Amino acid sequence: MVTSAAPRLTLDTLDITDSDRYRDHGYPWAEWDLLRREAPVYWYQRPGFEPFWAITRHADIRFISAHPELFSNSQMLRLNTAQKLTQQQTEREFQTNRHGGDPSDPQDFIWMDPPEHRQHRGIVARHFTPRVMKTLEDHFAEMAENYVSDFADKLVVSFAEHGADQGADSAVDVVHELSAKLPVAAICDMGGVPEEDWDKIFEWTEAFAGQDDPEYWEPGETSFQATQRIVGQWFRHTQGLIEERHRKGFGDDLLSDLLQAEIDGRKLTADEVHNYFFLLLGAGNETTRNAITGGVKALLDHPDQMQMLVEDASLVPSAVEEILRWTSIVIQFQRTAVQDVELGGQTIRKGESVVLWYPSANRDEEIFEDPYRFDITRQENDHFAFGGYGEHFCLGANLARWEMRAMFHALRPLLPQLEIAADPEYVISFLHVGGIKRQMVRHRPG
Repeated sequence: MVTSAAPRLTLDTLDITDSDRYRDHGYPWAEWDLLRREAPVYWYQRPGFEPFWAITRHADIRFISAHPELFSNSQMLRLNTAQKLTQQQTEREFQTNRHGGDPSDPQDFIWMDPPEHRQHRGIVARHFTPRVMKTLEDHFAEMAENYVSDFADKLVVSFAEHGADQGADSAVDVVHELSAKLPVAAICDMGGVPEEDWDKIFEWTEAFAGQDDPEYWEPGETSFQATQRIVGQWFRHTQGLIEERHRKGFGDDLLSDLLQAEIDGRKLTADEVHNYFFLLLGAGNETTRNAITGGVKALLDHPDQMQMLVEDASLVPSAVEEILRWTSIVIQFQRTAVQDVELGGQTIRKGESVVLWYPSANRDEEIFEDPYRFDITRQENDHFAFGGYGEHFCLGANLARWEMRAMFHALRPLLPQLEIAADPEYVISFLHVGGIKRQMVRHRPG
């Protein structure tokens, strides 16, 4: 049988927007490498998308991130297909018609530019400072120890029931049985969500992030219908918490802060409160649990690095930073030029979009020595796992770091007993978060 060779990779043939490719084969590292070498500011035109400037170099992403007066978040936040953007607008109109507000209003503070963004971000910023995280360190450590212990018990039971010869049958899923536990517990606890509802928050977050994946649909549903069901359930749950706060009084939690906040002398609207809280809970568990899952896989794939971590607890902080760089869970954000800007030898015209490809920046040879080497001792690690610099640096970066440090510290004794049982299964989602649906591991024989 004669098969035709794949076309040579060039600027004209590369594709960094095929979501099926991400799901089936992982990130397009070779394509990003080519773009950084030959066209770090590249006018990308492909069927199904509005043309945009693909920004792949660390320095250029940093520049754009640090200049919100030149590049706005308020017009377009994430790259998507024209079809999906139309669906999202329909969803937005549906929600505002049902719950109030205007479809043209910013969906949450990420869609805002300074000074509004800074004002809204500041409502809950006090909960995410390093000082507050330090006070939660022992609490996170205790929870992590408990979750890892439970996970280890599940591994032993599964191994005893199936034996080493049963392959994947003896495996346990890292995502649902370990990685999701602490991020969900931490953000829900900070939000004032009752513990009995934490599993619901995770289920809704997972289903919303994977809304294009039929696995998360009920029989007969479309993607749009599944999204409306999930958002509706989440809205009603949050509304119940809001009503409870008004009946019983406010506490020292994220939702109470949102309900009491004032911006320029006015309270947040109901729509603003719901969207803000939805963002905090969703972003607060989705990205971190994927980074933990990817970190477990990276360590098991690199046994020398794993062994160093097992033997030296002082490496946990640098290991976490390298895992964040290596996994690069957030794939891209989009901005709009508000005036003509010269960048990388190109003129970006007012009104044109730029898309910032963070994983590419995290493999930039100009910044990272031997960037395709997983090195938990790496000291110069100026990664963009939490976005670039400036106004839109991730609000929850400190929370994610402290959670991951607690988890990988607790995991150290268990790691040598684990082995990968299957390749990861990725969520069918569009190019924003590198979601891992399942990562099966099993107890290592012997």
